[in-house]
Amino acid sequence: MERFVRKAQKGDKDAFLRLMDEYQLPMYRTAKAILQNEDDVEDAVQEAVYRAFYKISSIRQPKFFKTWLTRVVINCSYDLLRQRQGLLPLEVLPEEGREEDNDTPLDVRAALAALSENDQLVLTLYYLNDLPVKEIAKLLSISEGAAKMRLSHGRKKFREVYLAGQAEGGL
Repeated sequence: MERFVRKAQKGDKDAFLRLMDEYQLPMYRTAKAILQNEDDVEDAVQEAVYRAFYKISSIRQPKFFKTWLTRVVINCSYDLLRQRQGLLPLEVLPEEGREEDNDTPLDVRAALAALSENDQLVLTLYYLNDLPVKEIAKLLSISEGAAKMRLSHGRKKFREVYLAGQAEGGL
C-alpha cells in the first residue's frame, strides 16, 4: 500500500482510488461508530475522501497512511456531529435499512450500537479496523495506558450487552 500512497502523493488519481477502495470499509466502520445515522456516516466518509485527496501530500511516512486516514474520518465525523447538534437532536438508535457492513454479524452490530460512543469507537478501531493500541492512542490523543483502559472498559460493556441480548433471545 505504501507504493500507492507515494503514487497518490505525486498526483496519481488511480492510486488514490485504489487506496480509497482498500480502506472503504474501515472508513465506514469508524464513522458509523461515531455517528449512527446512515446519511451522516455517508457524508462524513465523503468529506474524509475529499480531504484526503487534497491533503495526501502532507503525509510524511506512507506506512502510517491507514492511521492518518482514520484520523481524517474521525475529525470529519466529529465536525459533522457538532454541526448536526446545533440543528437537530441525534437519533440514538441506528436507522433501519441498508447496511454496508455485511462482514459483522447482526448481534455483534446491535451490541456495538448499544454502547457509548467512546466504547464503540475504540472497539471498532481495534477489532474491526485492526489498529494496534499504540495507533489508537495516537488517533485519540491519549496515552497508551488510557487506550488500553478504554479498550478494556469497552470489552466489558460489550460482553455485558451481548450476553444480555443472548439471554433475551437475541438483540
